[in-house]
Amino acid sequence: MTTIDILNLLSELVDIAGPVGREEAVQHFLASKWEKLNFKTEIDKIGNLYGRMNGKGPHWAIVSHSDTIGFIVQQILANGFLKMAFNTAATTPDARFLAGSTLRFLTNNSKNILGYFGLRSGHLAGIEGKKKAVLFDDMFVDVGVSSIKEVTDLGIDIGIPAVFYSSVQQIQNNIVGPSMDNRVGSTIQTILAHNLKQNNIQPNLTLISTVQEEIGMKGAAAAANRGDFDGVINLDVGLTGDIPPSKNDYLSTKLGSGPILVVKDFSIHYSHSLFTMIAKLAAQENLPFQRAVFKNYNTDGMYFFMNGQPTITISVPCRYTHTNFETIKVSDVLHTINLLEAVLSASLT
Repeated sequence: MTTIDILNLLSELVDIAGPVGREEAVQHFLASKWEKLNFKTEIDKIGNLYGRMNGKGPHWAIVSHSDTIGFIVQQILANGFLKMAFNTAATTPDARFLAGSTLRFLTNNSKNILGYFGLRSGHLAGIEGKKKAVLFDDMFVDVGVSSIKEVTDLGIDIGIPAVFYSSVQQIQNNIVGPSMDNRVGSTIQTILAHNLKQNNIQPNLTLISTVQEEIGMKGAAAAANRGDFDGVINLDVGLTGDIPPSKNDYLSTKLGSGPILVVKDFSIHYSHSLFTMIAKLAAQENLPFQRAVFKNYNTDGMYFFMNGQPTITISVPCRYTHTNFETIKVSDVLHTINLLEAVLSASLT
């Protein structure tokens, strides 16, 4: 597929709202794509999607999560403003990035209701107020109405989720937008499936799109119990240290230098044998890759490993994670797809 094809598919996926607990539209979209690419699909009782190709060689699983970070309505104030909670495992959203961000609410009546994060302006905060750190508790969402009834008439009530609402943009060599975490993983799975069909490569492969990763890898815990895989490759976005003034935060990873093979993260040390095999193969095929040890980071791969299945995480470098301007490069996506194809092709020989 071309760069334009990748951007179009990624944009389509980003445009589908799929926060924690409401991933069904994403899963049905992916299932329709995978079925056309010779994969037999199944969605389990909690929403995990499986795409199965019965081919030759060891049984691989390639995993990515379908949910994205988001928010959930916790309180409707008398004057029509909303107080939100973070719809992930994290307890304290990073308020630095939120003021002015547009949200799309997943109402039960399917209306496309928008709102945006508000905060006291500088005129009201004054000189001293502007010196203080912005806290999430200081923030609220403005949906353009002025009473509880008007809010509920829009279809918004306690427990209704919301996601960042903005389109994917190409800014010179960067791709910018919300939900790169982890729509980029879903994009890679789908393009990989397309390439396997086009090149008539038939490995023994299961694609898995999990639910509720952002609230503690809950879908992966169930999915890991369903399979007995010879190797699991978990796809996610990876952290980078290539912006000022981070002093790299002990990270040498950067955009444009290829996929990141994660040695260890907050939860587990990944399979050394898989890491060594894939790194050696990448070197043989002249495919760029990076190595990393991540803190404050864990993935679905943890549960597959805990279920006794050799697991590695391969991540696409991403700046500004968990914001509405997550940033990647298409070249890193392409190199990740090429690496996965090399791994699957090598397993057939």
